[in-house]
Amino acid sequence: MSKAKKLDIFNLFYSGAAVVILIGVIAKLLEWPAQDLLITGGLAIEAVVFGVSAIKFVEVKKDSEVATEATLSKMAEGIGNLSTGVSVAGSGNVVAETRTTVAGFTANAEYLADNTLAPNYSESSWNLLEQMDVLTLTKDMFYHPSWVSLKSDEYDQLTKLFKTLFDKKLPSKDALPFLIKFPVAFPKSDFDTLELSTSKVISLAELEILWKALKIAGANYLFEKAVLEETSKGIAIRPKKENEIQIYGGESEGVIAHSKKFHPTHLIISPKQNFFQDSIQLKEEVLIGYLIENANTKNQDEVVSISNLINQKSDEVKRLLWDRLDTITYDEKSGTGYLVLKALIASTSTFNNKVDGSTLLLNKIAIQTEDNGSIDRNDVINYTSDTIYFGNDNEYSVKLTELFLNGELKNKDYFDTLINKLVEDKVATKEVLNQLFKLATEDTVADLLKSLNHHLAKTNSTATGAQLSFVLLCKVFINS
Repeated sequence: MSKAKKLDIFNLFYSGAAVVILIGVIAKLLEWPAQDLLITGGLAIEAVVFGVSAIKFVEVKKDSEVATEATLSKMAEGIGNLSTGVSVAGSGNVVAETRTTVAGFTANAEYLADNTLAPNYSESSWNLLEQMDVLTLTKDMFYHPSWVSLKSDEYDQLTKLFKTLFDKKLPSKDALPFLIKFPVAFPKSDFDTLELSTSKVISLAELEILWKALKIAGANYLFEKAVLEETSKGIAIRPKKENEIQIYGGESEGVIAHSKKFHPTHLIISPKQNFFQDSIQLKEEVLIGYLIENANTKNQDEVVSISNLINQKSDEVKRLLWDRLDTITYDEKSGTGYLVLKALIASTSTFNNKVDGSTLLLNKIAIQTEDNGSIDRNDVINYTSDTIYFGNDNEYSVKLTELFLNGELKNKDYFDTLINKLVEDKVATKEVLNQLFKLATEDTVADLLKSLNHHLAKTNSTATGAQLSFVLLCKVFINS
């Protein structure tokens, strides 16, 4: 005998009000604007439904089993059990599945043919939420759905770490799939809210778990708000100060030593773990550029240290240092400026483009003379003959001593002395140094004319007859 199906209005109100209350509780925990309205509305509906149900009359057919009082009590508890796919073994019992769908979330409740709830389907949604730590979501809870991919032991370690480091509680691992699929989306916790109150020491294994979890979540918290340092007790993680920058501990020994010596307060060296390298911005040549840019060029030791670091770097990197330097004046008597000059000449000698290296050097170097004057390469006359001849038969000539009247012919001796000292200190060979100082070949007549004009301008003097004659001869025989 077939039975006609009809909508149970009271069941609809029971379940509907329970859903409103459940969402209201979640709204209260997450501080949604409509939290009070949802809870009040749901409780009001439940009150009305329970009041009306107290005087409800139910028609009972003699030839059918009725719903037990226990069944009505279970339905009055809320939205029913959240587990799915429950089956009950029984002889001759037919299981009918009733689905209640709320905002796309399906809760399955299975009933026996006599309309009583299956015996193993007794756990309510409220108890399930409590067991999964969902009802304890507060401001000290931290939630990120990506961590569902972590292994159970990794997640357990991460839970302890978050409590130790940030005083935050993570939902249980079992709760994550539920929170991810729940129809009312749980907001991801903001990593900017994490705060380290003091320095904490953790193990390498704990650091790897923390790093893995942050990487999965796409967070770069460690180098934005915290810094890491290796200590004798373990790895210290502490709040990042305003002027601190994390650098990779796997840089070369020279770079690490330079950073510790000249930037000890704001360049913080990380543990030497390869997984850090990709996330650290200040590394390799970028770090070298930073060291050059922030160097105290008045500190001789620091300039020497940087110069030694860049010997094997590109010409562009070396040029960064030269561009920051003022003229380097070497005093043979006191030795002032020699250490810097020595280091920079060693660096210049390694330029791939030797012409560029030589030009940079000659634009920056000066030598102090015995009379406390200063000369550079433009003041040097590199010409061995006493007389300059012109004409096909050398019929015209000018004495070199008649052109340079202010001791310019002795200036080369200062450079020769410097070169010999550099050779003794094994900075470079004499051949290489002569090439750097452009002393490998004698000056041409055109070079001498250029030097004469330079000296006339430097001394602000009027040309003598011999000097004017030399200029005219150059114009006739060189420019013709």
